[in-house]
Amino acid sequence: MKIFVTINCHGVDASAAGGIALARMMSETGHAVMVQAAPDGPVSMAAEAEGLECTGLNLRKSAFVTGLLPFRKLIRSFAPDVICTTRADGQTASTMIAGDVPLVRIRCDIRKPRSGRFWKQVDSKTDLVVFPSPFMIIRGYTGEREGPVAVIPHPVDTDLYTSGEEREISEPLLVSIGRLSPMKGHRTLIRALELLPEYVKAVIAGPSSQQSVDELESFARNHGVEKRITFAGKVEDIRDLLSQGTIGVVTSLGSEVVSRAGMEMMSSGLPLLAAATNGLLDLVEDGRTGLYHSPGNYRQLASQTSFLLRSPSLIRRMGRSARKMCIERLSYPVTAEKWNLTLAALSEGNKILSRRYHQ
Repeated sequence: MKIFVTINCHGVDASAAGGIALARMMSETGHAVMVQAAPDGPVSMAAEAEGLECTGLNLRKSAFVTGLLPFRKLIRSFAPDVICTTRADGQTASTMIAGDVPLVRIRCDIRKPRSGRFWKQVDSKTDLVVFPSPFMIIRGYTGEREGPVAVIPHPVDTDLYTSGEEREISEPLLVSIGRLSPMKGHRTLIRALELLPEYVKAVIAGPSSQQSVDELESFARNHGVEKRITFAGKVEDIRDLLSQGTIGVVTSLGSEVVSRAGMEMMSSGLPLLAAATNGLLDLVEDGRTGLYHSPGNYRQLASQTSFLLRSPSLIRRMGRSARKMCIERLSYPVTAEKWNLTLAALSEGNKILSRRYHQ
């Protein structure tokens, strides 16, 4: 099967990462795959780093109109059996240029779908919309759509993120990974650390985003924990950091359609203390692979951390369960099989896809 994947994202966000993962999975299972992304941009470079064939074409914003003709030539040349698109621009271009090719839109944006006559027309020409998490369907992210929808989770590379050696619990390290946006709730972790014993340390890894390291360091200093928390900045390869961690923490106040950091922590054998919001609710099995806290509730997060640290065997057991869940539900082979079945059904015109929702 020939699969064409369009990824018109500015950077490698969750949408782009999902598109690249899909392209990689399909390529590794024997399909001919081509990725469309802006030339020399972070997405195309990330795709090429995975060994994927990537064509340099931009459909983002003002480049959409000028990109339609090259896009048409590209579609005619590659002659795909299925088009998978991660953003509205690729979806729109595909309905205009390749209306006879089965089209899949992968939704991974916390913003609700657009409405209106034009977007309803685009949606009507889209054969399937795939969501990475059931919460999006439950919360109405299908919008006005009447056609089929499905849930296929984003994968985590369980061969790359492994649990490794048994961790030392006596010097606990809480690990948080994510851009330094206020929405990520890093201040919840800082306040929780204030309520925990001094031997408990934390590390926050991620680039500045709407707030700086200096601002968070000042906040930590005001709460007396600046010497117990490390701001690691952007870390290209987080595996060494995860190997040092005791417990993974995701303190988001919202967003989190897909928590890549959460999945990578769990795949690395860390139990996850996660905010009970959005896609995180579909990721953690409360009490088995981690625990939920109310978004922003630092006292609850501190209490849960203390509870786990009093039982090292529970930390290890939860960590093993977290990795097992990732292997059984979120690994590349498992997710690839779901995509293979779905795309084969579309390519063959199979009607096994329900009109509303299947998982």
